[in-house]
Amino acid sequence: MHRISALASQIALPAPPPGQAFDNLVFVGTAWVSAWALRTSDGIILIDALNNTAEASTLIEGGLRRLGLDPAQIKIIIVTHGHGDHYGGVPYLVDKYKARVVMGDRDWTMTETKLDFESALWPPPPRRDLSVTDGEKVVLGDTTVTIRVTSGHTVGTVSPTFDVRDATGVHRVLLWGGTSFNFGRKLDRLDAYIDSTERTAEVVAREKVDVLISNHAGFDGAIAKLERRRAAAPGAPNPFVMGTPAVLRALTVMGECAKAQRDRYLLSPG
Repeated sequence: MHRISALASQIALPAPPPGQAFDNLVFVGTAWVSAWALRTSDGIILIDALNNTAEASTLIEGGLRRLGLDPAQIKIIIVTHGHGDHYGGVPYLVDKYKARVVMGDRDWTMTETKLDFESALWPPPPRRDLSVTDGEKVVLGDTTVTIRVTSGHTVGTVSPTFDVRDATGVHRVLLWGGTSFNFGRKLDRLDAYIDSTERTAEVVAREKVDVLISNHAGFDGAIAKLERRRAAAPGAPNPFVMGTPAVLRALTVMGECAKAQRDRYLLSPG
């Protein structure tokens, strides 16, 4: 009952307006959970789909229209992990627009068998469609999204990397697919999380990733950054561009937090 109440309170938070993070990347999420739309030359890649049909209709479809985009152009939906706050709107969008759905193979299996979390506030998960493995590429028009499997938050969490652009040029984005340790005393999951941060740091350094975003606005400050973007003078620095060293520090912090959580469990058996 407490979990349902907490979830309901998050869903009930007033939604922020949609916003333009980059020329080809927009935010169409809630105050709690994010959905990002990546515009390509052949349609839209949507990353996550919020909690339910109502949010998909009002915030994703409505938000895209407010930003001058056509939701009928949603061709691919990447689900970062198999929790209802990220797949909840998928069945509605698939039924309406026939979009293809991409998710990590192990999370497809999790959603088909035993869900990490179940709630009456979330619809059933979508049917299995496209499974992806580490390093696999999702291509639509002129845009390539590379999938990084970053297990930990769920067994099959994925974290996409892709290019965005604004007046200052082209930037490389990492969308970290699952942040919190809400899976209890599972040391294997914490070990996987630590490994994921370390492997991803190598990618960030190699590809010079300079933008880190999340699928929860509380983790990346997306709503405040969008407000700053709206108020900024032409040519002002983009607040989403943090630089590669800062992205690496964020991954280090997440990895160290996972180590601390693991060590806390090891020091207090049972």
